[in-house]
Amino acid sequence: MTPHQVQLNAPATLAAAVAALRQAQPGAQVLLILPTQVDELAHVVRLQTLRRQADALGVQVGLVTDDADVRYHARAARIPTFRKVARASRRWRYPPAPPALPSPATVRPLVASPPPDVGLGLHAPDIVTLPHKTILVGSTRRKKRSVWLVALGYLLLLVVIAGLAAGAAVLLIPQATVTLVPARTRFVSSEQITARVGIENASYFNLLVPARNVQTRVEAFDTIATTGVEEAPVGKATGIVRFINRSSREIVVPTATILRTTTGNNVRFRITEAVTVTAGIGQSANALIEAVKPGRKGNIPALTINEIEGPLNLSLRVSNESPTAGGTVEPVAVVTAADKERLLGKLQAALQQQAYTRLGESLQQGEAIPPETVRTFTLAETYDRFAGEHADVLGLQLQLLARGLAVDVTSAQALVERSLRESIPADHFFLEETIQVSSPTFVRFSDKAVDMTLTASADTLVPIKVNEVRTLLAGVPLHAASRRLQEAFALEQPPVITLEPNWLGRLPTIPTRIRVLVLQSP
Repeated sequence: MTPHQVQLNAPATLAAAVAALRQAQPGAQVLLILPTQVDELAHVVRLQTLRRQADALGVQVGLVTDDADVRYHARAARIPTFRKVARASRRWRYPPAPPALPSPATVRPLVASPPPDVGLGLHAPDIVTLPHKTILVGSTRRKKRSVWLVALGYLLLLVVIAGLAAGAAVLLIPQATVTLVPARTRFVSSEQITARVGIENASYFNLLVPARNVQTRVEAFDTIATTGVEEAPVGKATGIVRFINRSSREIVVPTATILRTTTGNNVRFRITEAVTVTAGIGQSANALIEAVKPGRKGNIPALTINEIEGPLNLSLRVSNESPTAGGTVEPVAVVTAADKERLLGKLQAALQQQAYTRLGESLQQGEAIPPETVRTFTLAETYDRFAGEHADVLGLQLQLLARGLAVDVTSAQALVERSLRESIPADHFFLEETIQVSSPTFVRFSDKAVDMTLTASADTLVPIKVNEVRTLLAGVPLHAASRRLQEAFALEQPPVITLEPNWLGRLPTIPTRIRVLVLQSP
């Protein structure tokens, strides 16, 4: 509930405070913020009147002030006070009421009883009356007792009580704490387990676990740079030939007219521009030529081009008075068989890894696929270049079918863990947190089964009984206690023994005063 805040102007009076309370709704919390001048309210009677008015109106009243007198008297009137407004919203609590005085009816008078020996052994003195005075003859005396015997009895009683107390202290006060860390024993169990297709559940007695066949298809395209190099013709040889007219008419030699040598390994050339040979026998005209095929073969000596392909050979003679030149070769990349094998191996490795990943996506919980069981079969193998073809890059489209064996590894690990637990003696304490089961080592494979070896290991403790330790150490000298424990029990480290207080240098004779702590680890 958030208090309703009312700021009272100076000087704050009781009437102003009561008027502020009357403006609040019943059940509300009214927080009166007092000014610095609060002399009228620094009075317990007025504050008690303010509290009674608040109770009559059914509201809760609180004061915000730093005035020490107001805070003091408000505590007596059971009105909560706060130094800050923020504190009132977090904590609103009435001061406790002062303790009430008991009513007169409940007060019992204190009556002192006389000493038990009052009047014993006393006799009235003789009174002699003389003129002007009265004299007591004799004295008031107590009968004599054997005081020293009583004192001796009390002294003996105190000695006996002190002795008993000292004996009880020696027996009950000293307490020993013995901390022991038992030695650990490592147990190891190894089993060869077979995973076989067609088995529904694992069998501990036959050491069999389920397995199933899985398969997937993968496809990819990849390229590599070719490594073969050979010289390839690049530039075409060029030159000039002379046509000589054998007839009396004008002859036009069209473009692309083919000329050739007749030296056995014929080289063909073509006319690059049409020429006209003037009419008349012996008339001639020159024409530019280039080799039909590029390469050095087009570089021929002079006077070796002497034939025209086609009917013009009857009307014209041709000859090259100078050699042709410009036919060149350059090294170019060539596809080799080694390139194809290398690309196939690269793509197969990538697809096999991709297939293994896809097979793993189809596994159920607790299964694993031994990589040795994965087999791949080529479904399609297509190269984009032939061996010997000029190309800088060789590409291959490859499609594979991958098959493997999914093995229930979790069941196999459970079998070897069970074998480990059954091999531990009954008097050993099994430490669950130390158990370790190795990953399987696959040794034999087939299409329907796989053999694997698994190893499980864990630490155990030989339990130490607390009562045996207490009985062994009760009343034993402190310097000999550690040796006795190490002789009687297998410990990871020397025991830690504390004795408080160490009065006699011995462990308590009462076994229950020996506290035994057995730890699993230091």
